[in-house]
Amino acid sequence: MNNLHMVELCPDIAALMRFIYNQGLDAGASEADLGYGVHAWMAAAFGELAPKPWRLLLDRRRPPRILGYARHGATELQQRIREFAEPGVFAVCPDPDAGIASRAMPKWQAGRRLAFEVLCCPVGRKARSGIEKDLFLIKADGAAEDTLQRDAVYCDWARERLERRDVTTVNSVRLSGFRLIRQTRQAQATDGKRNRSNLIRPQALLQGQLTVNKPETFAELLARGVGRHSSFGYGMLLLKPPS
Repeated sequence: MNNLHMVELCPDIAALMRFIYNQGLDAGASEADLGYGVHAWMAAAFGELAPKPWRLLLDRRRPPRILGYARHGATELQQRIREFAEPGVFAVCPDPDAGIASRAMPKWQAGRRLAFEVLCCPVGRKARSGIEKDLFLIKADGAAEDTLQRDAVYCDWARERLERRDVTTVNSVRLSGFRLIRQTRQAQATDGKRNRSNLIRPQALLQGQLTVNKPETFAELLARGVGRHSSFGYGMLLLKPPS
């Protein structure tokens, strides 16, 4: 298995929006989630080499960028988009040397303490129907009125996933941002065709500190992401020195 890389992509945002529009996706509404559009572009640009999980970072003070984890570094991604991308796809990153960068991730030692931030989509499936739903609403269905707090539900959910198989010990975690967002997804229709649907889903920004217990399994966690929809901009653990 290839080493894990952190990849940084610097897209031309106007070209990206044109690509999304040409795909028939509604990216004009202010509340729309861009995750499906970026996912579609990365699949067209890089195929099976596309970073996952990833996160789109939009900041008015600097150009937009996409950070992600991948088993292939910048050289392989640059080659793929140069050789096989269609013109509209290539226009989003017309200078791959400048627009695609990467670095190999370090091998963390057991006992290493790290600060983390992760943008999540905390959802689950209802037991009887199997319908995906906001995890807080699923928990609230079977709880006494006003006994649950959204931040506690999300933090417990993140802690359970980060500590699964004793990969890490979560020293602290807090909900630092929350909103409901419209997501575009594909669904299998009865006639065999793929239909797009718009769903309202929770978006939670969680921050905290953890201690690495199992370095190899921790690298697998980074590559897998936290929670569902890691192909659409959720679940990427961003690591920082502990404060």
